[in-house]
Amino acid sequence: MKAKKIQFLSRMATSDQPAEATTMTKRKAGAKEAEPATDTAEAKATAKLPGKIQQRKDLGTKASGAPKLSLRFILIPILVACAVAFWKVKFQGVKLNPRVLLDAAKQSVGYSAHEYEDLFAPVGNKYASDIVHIQTRKLLTPDATCGIPTVVTPEPVHVDVALGHAATLRATGNVFIALNGRDDGVLVQWQPKDGCLYELAAAAATALGSDPDYFPNGLRFYNSMGEPITTAAEVDADRLVYVLVDFQIWVWPGIKVGYTRNIDGVSLKTISLSPLVFDVEAFFDGKEADAIIAEGMNKLQRSPVDSKDATDGYHSDRTSYTAFLDDSAFTRDFRRRTAALARLPSPALSERLQLVRYEAGQFFRKHEDYFDSKDFLGKKNLAVADYKTWCEWAAAAIENLPADAGLDPAFQRDGPMFPNAEDTMTWQHSVLQAFLDDAAATDFFTEHADVEWGEWIKENVANRANGIVEILLESRGYMLPHIVASWEKRAALPALHYTAPKPPVSGVSHYFRWIRWTKERIQDLGADAPADVQPTGANYPTYRTTFEKKLVKFVLEDHTLEELAAIVGLEWAEWLQTNQDAENVLIDAARNSVTFFELAVNAWTKRAGDAFRYTIPTHLRHFEPNRFVTLFLYLNDVDEGGETVFPYSKERLVTGIKRSGMDECSEGLAVPPLKLHASLFYAQTPDNHVDPKSLHGGCPPAQGVKFGANSFTWNADADEGSQAWGFGG
Repeated sequence: MKAKKIQFLSRMATSDQPAEATTMTKRKAGAKEAEPATDTAEAKATAKLPGKIQQRKDLGTKASGAPKLSLRFILIPILVACAVAFWKVKFQGVKLNPRVLLDAAKQSVGYSAHEYEDLFAPVGNKYASDIVHIQTRKLLTPDATCGIPTVVTPEPVHVDVALGHAATLRATGNVFIALNGRDDGVLVQWQPKDGCLYELAAAAATALGSDPDYFPNGLRFYNSMGEPITTAAEVDADRLVYVLVDFQIWVWPGIKVGYTRNIDGVSLKTISLSPLVFDVEAFFDGKEADAIIAEGMNKLQRSPVDSKDATDGYHSDRTSYTAFLDDSAFTRDFRRRTAALARLPSPALSERLQLVRYEAGQFFRKHEDYFDSKDFLGKKNLAVADYKTWCEWAAAAIENLPADAGLDPAFQRDGPMFPNAEDTMTWQHSVLQAFLDDAAATDFFTEHADVEWGEWIKENVANRANGIVEILLESRGYMLPHIVASWEKRAALPALHYTAPKPPVSGVSHYFRWIRWTKERIQDLGADAPADVQPTGANYPTYRTTFEKKLVKFVLEDHTLEELAAIVGLEWAEWLQTNQDAENVLIDAARNSVTFFELAVNAWTKRAGDAFRYTIPTHLRHFEPNRFVTLFLYLNDVDEGGETVFPYSKERLVTGIKRSGMDECSEGLAVPPLKLHASLFYAQTPDNHVDPKSLHGGCPPAQGVKFGANSFTWNADADEGSQAWGFGG
């Protein structure tokens, strides 16, 4: 293992990129928190003390005879005693009082007893603290007098053309603009005197494929250090900017493997571009690592999972132990620091730290950190309906072609490629085979982290199975546009190109965005916002189901049953009255009709005041609370094993790994657990959609024990989002 760590460190140390300067600071990990239970299982194996522990023991023995001791030398033998006691209990079967052991541990992490007590004392209401402070969006302002800037590059170019080349870009009158988290962008003609920043952002974003329908919801500029910029002088400073649309959250661009940036003394080094993974150094210190272990040890319990296969909340795919640390000054500090490192708009988007312990042979098989066990939109099966709509359109378009259109006979009526939603055999096999051929050429299934589904399609097409498309799209609806594209490529007629109509925006999508907007509005108003909608107020908007119930009660207070019936119909009016105390009552209603969302917003605004008048967007990309980016801290060195593996990454830091019970440890990128390092990786894409390629696993230690800590973050308030998913929080 030493050779592998040397191999890893040598690769980590290799970079031809200068550090950037800074001006600022398949199973899901369950968020459900049961009452922590002390893990009292004792291993019967014996082991010698590691060299470092033995050295501390020897030092403690020497120090114990000194007549005068400083606090530092008093704590050293306590640390030694704690370490020795732990190993004796764990590996030699000696019976010790767990409370005595834990108390000793808490005194030996480098803090005085008073400091430790202050750090982990209860801290009260989160909403009365700076944790809920929001860095609100700094939107660019449209200017009707501005023209459309000229995009110089017909195709996207890599950010290398701009990094360190501000003077050249300034001399040529160009600025490099990319979308959030992307490494490719376009050059656009622009000089500071031109102004027109909104139009500059819109022109670049459109050229890069962003949907202009969403631009009225807000465009923002960020510099390469993830800081919002709003002036021509700021754009001119580096001539390298990123465009974020609506409420998108910043994603660090990877640039290239080996690229390193420095963020307030914290090193962020790219080790994989897809999925996006960074090695982090200097984010925390040894004293903090020891404190996390000491504080979480007595709360450790078997790790739960969010999976339909885990009927009791546990699964054989996850055998490690975890514990969420209590809300404290210590954990709040990590929430702030994690949010600052990831450039999140609020510390509230970070969860409390979660201690993780892997003993030899324990693991967490490949999984994503985001959740998908709940269908907020109720649209997971709509792709089948969209498929039938396309078949009907394509069939009609073929029938309307002129006789001399030159369409291949295979695409004409009764041909194998003629779209027919009722034909669940020949037509489906033909179009899916075309899709498979294209997918093989582009490595589609690997790129979309769906290799198993690719094999399933191939097998069922070969077996001439019936009704493959319906089964596929019920689970993998995102593949429909790619299937359509394969068909269009072979039909080779512009008249047969299909533009899928945008579905109406769900009331659920509107509801979640409105909460985002309202939280920001309250932050911007500050003391001018009414007391009852302030973060500590009774009517402060949250993602919790309790807030849904409150809104429904407001609606029922403002309308009689007859008035509601006139708006939504008697059946739904009675349903709302009957189910006003049910979980997700408003989401269930808004899923049926956007009118329920409008009723709820009007009822809340009536109480909050005209400063909260909300303009409902015409177009909207769906957002729902979910995990966004994970920062995993490595708290100790492991003798062998304990890697974090990303099976879909094509990068390699160490090779030749074999871990019993977990084959995926030999696949993809394996990050060794180096003490005081961390891995930062995104559960969502730069477009802020969940990313299946973020699949990862915790490999079992072959020797020793691995301690780590998750600092999970969300795209919304983490505690509220967890409760919205039904996990508490």
